[in-house]
Amino acid sequence: MQDFLNISGQASLVRRFIPVFSVLLCTVIISLLLTLGAVEVLSAARGYMTGERLWSTARHDAIYSLTLYGQTREPAYFNRFRQALTIPLSDREARIELDKQQFDYAKAAAWLRRGGSHPEDIRGLILLYRCCAEYPQFARPVELWRESDAYLVQLERLGDTLHAEISSAAPARKRIDALLEQVRAVDAGVRPLEQAFDATLDEAAQWLKSTLAWAIYAIISLLIVLGIYLSSRVLGRIRRAEGHYRLLINAFAHTADGIMILDTARRIVAVNHAFTTITGYAPEEVIGEMFIRPKTMKIPGPPLFAVWADTRTAGRWEGEVWNVRKNGDLYPMRLSLSAVHDGRRGAVDHYVAVFSDISPYKADEERLKHLATHDPLTGLPNRAEFDRCFREAIERARRHGQRVSLLYIDLDGFKPVNDTYGHAVGDALLRTLGARMKQVMRETDIVARVGGDEFSVLLADLDDVSRSYIVACKLLDMLSQPVVTKRGTHHVGASIGISTYPDDGDDPQTLLRRADAAMYRVKQGGRGGVAFYSVHAESQTQSATPGAAQKILADH
Repeated sequence: MQDFLNISGQASLVRRFIPVFSVLLCTVIISLLLTLGAVEVLSAARGYMTGERLWSTARHDAIYSLTLYGQTREPAYFNRFRQALTIPLSDREARIELDKQQFDYAKAAAWLRRGGSHPEDIRGLILLYRCCAEYPQFARPVELWRESDAYLVQLERLGDTLHAEISSAAPARKRIDALLEQVRAVDAGVRPLEQAFDATLDEAAQWLKSTLAWAIYAIISLLIVLGIYLSSRVLGRIRRAEGHYRLLINAFAHTADGIMILDTARRIVAVNHAFTTITGYAPEEVIGEMFIRPKTMKIPGPPLFAVWADTRTAGRWEGEVWNVRKNGDLYPMRLSLSAVHDGRRGAVDHYVAVFSDISPYKADEERLKHLATHDPLTGLPNRAEFDRCFREAIERARRHGQRVSLLYIDLDGFKPVNDTYGHAVGDALLRTLGARMKQVMRETDIVARVGGDEFSVLLADLDDVSRSYIVACKLLDMLSQPVVTKRGTHHVGASIGISTYPDDGDDPQTLLRRADAAMYRVKQGGRGGVAFYSVHAESQTQSATPGAAQKILADH
């Protein structure tokens, strides 16, 4: 039991720690997710800053290359111009795609890649633009970005026009210079937009960084406060639950009934002190062992496998079983076995067995039953028990085609002994004669005291009624033997009447009445004999005196 308390204490600490740990873990996970989200957003903002630098560098390179092309008329410079202009034009196409209500993610990502954006930044760039482009902090940079489109288109048109002029058969110098002047004008026009875009984008990134930091601090602080509050609530509930738990443990430890807790494999997990008191086994001798009984002993009552089968089917079993103590004694117990299910999974988690030693109650029950069915003086069955056994014997004989004989015995000379020497001597005489009669009977035969000095003998499962006469003669001879008491030696005799099923009747009352009638004829004929019942008594009565009985005994 102490081991169980220790295990329970450890389990209590674990239960106390788990909710608090869960709250802490949730706080850490949410904080981590917020941090990762913030890093992702800031990474996207960094991607825009990087893209702005690429855009600005590409624009400068495009204007510079186009200017050199107009001055030197080298095709390599025009190709460099077209290549540099691809970056801002691709960014423009990506923004136009993202401005659509139902945009194509793959197409937008492809344009961003052509614009020089890093593949790992593309997802964040798209998400940040879609969710934040309308916010005031980002609306101004986006507006400046859109305003630069006209200059990019004009620069692309000027490049194509300059290329056509230079590639013509007679390029005009004045025409080329005029186009280069327009290129310089485009550069002068887009430069302020570029500077404003860079400044506003930097401000938006700083605002985003600050906002995310404060949001993370606020949410983490809220989670910490909420975690402290929930932890205090949880710990309070756990302390209250532990108080109830300790009450249950004390009840478990001090109840008078034996208690076993078993796992699903029927191995004993814990027992209480009453278990040791009843069975004699210490906890360390049974914990971890299966709940079984010795197979070498013949144990009455239902087998344990049937008890377990009913428990698995119905979830509970209650009844009387027999078990064996440590010293080898068999004892009856009242057992209640219940399956305890896991509340979450619904499967059986363990079993609880509560039992009590009912040996004293069984002894009292047997004693009361014996008193209700037996004569208190001789210990022989009484009339009610004899009638019950008689009915069962007749029913059995009816099924198997056998016979049943009833011997009705009345003691001769008992009343003078009882009157002369007193009831104590009479009672001793009856006890002695009752014991003698029982000694000469088979286990299936029944001797009962049905009156003051009257006895009945039931001979069941007979194939031949001659046995009833042999037994009657033995009883007649035995009852004629002297009986020694504290007051001397006493001589009595007996008169015995016999009736037989089915010859003389088919119910106990009829057979008893006719055996009594046969016994009465013996009394009328001088006592000390045996007679069968017969309707024609004079011609069909068999009788025997003690001397005749001795002769029959000698023959058998």
